[in-house]
Amino acid sequence: MTTTRRRPRPSTLTWASAVMLVGLLLAGCSASAESGDQAPAGGVAADTDGGGSDKGAQDESAPGGTSGTSNEARLVVQTGTVWVESEDPIATARALVAHVEGAGGRIDSRSEQAASETEVAVSSMTVRVPADKVSSTIDKLKQLAQVTSMDLQVEDVTDAAQDLDARIHALELSVERMETLMEGATSTRELLEAETALSSRQAELESLQSERARLQGRVSLSTLEVTISGPGTLEPQEEEQSDTFLSGLEAGWEALVTTISVTLVVLGALLPWLVVAGLVALVVVAVRRRRRRPAPPAPEEREPVAVGAPDPSGPNASREG
Repeated sequence: MTTTRRRPRPSTLTWASAVMLVGLLLAGCSASAESGDQAPAGGVAADTDGGGSDKGAQDESAPGGTSGTSNEARLVVQTGTVWVESEDPIATARALVAHVEGAGGRIDSRSEQAASETEVAVSSMTVRVPADKVSSTIDKLKQLAQVTSMDLQVEDVTDAAQDLDARIHALELSVERMETLMEGATSTRELLEAETALSSRQAELESLQSERARLQGRVSLSTLEVTISGPGTLEPQEEEQSDTFLSGLEAGWEALVTTISVTLVVLGALLPWLVVAGLVALVVVAVRRRRRRPAPPAPEEREPVAVGAPDPSGPNASREG
């Protein structure tokens, strides 16, 4: 069975084509409108991002930035100890003081000691110089004298500074809230409580601000302990001898004092031994005397006399004899 397809009428094709064309035109207009509306926003965002990137780069390169990748943004405290040997320590110290003051630093402490027969000349000082002037100060010392030893240390205090800044900011906000509460207090009790809390927070805030200022001072000005010593001691000088009565009297008096001093020292050293020796001698003498003492004489034995017999030693005996 053969079927035949009917061709659409020309009018139907025309209307369909017109509808499709109108639809395409409307879709294109809406797309262009949407793209036109979004283009400026995207452009502004791009410009903003670009500006923000540039600004961020500037902040990172700035000395006072807070980026962790920039070396200049880190807060460091530099301290050092330098030993210097110079032919004239006093003159070297004066030249160093002039250099430090010219660089914007200061001298916190300074002491000087002239040379003697037993000690060398020494000049010690505590120097505070700007952080970026430490190297130039050490170079100046090397020009003035010979640097024999040097010890430089660096301490990173960025975290401590950021912690202080955060605590200070929080306390500032708290102080503002306390002030607002004081203004809105409706009773004396509320006013006193708010005032007490405000005083406590202000005291803590001032303490943190002082600590932050000291930390910033240590960062801004580095500390160097500098010791400048001479090459050696002074040569001993011979005193001029003069043969006069006064010089002889002085020499004799010094000899007498020296002799008495030596004698007293010897006596002080021998006194314990003399006491012990004396005690031993007393014991020995007492023992010898006891041995030499004579024994008491024994009593004489008499012959017994008979009762009634005349006493041979009586008067009659003498007559008989």
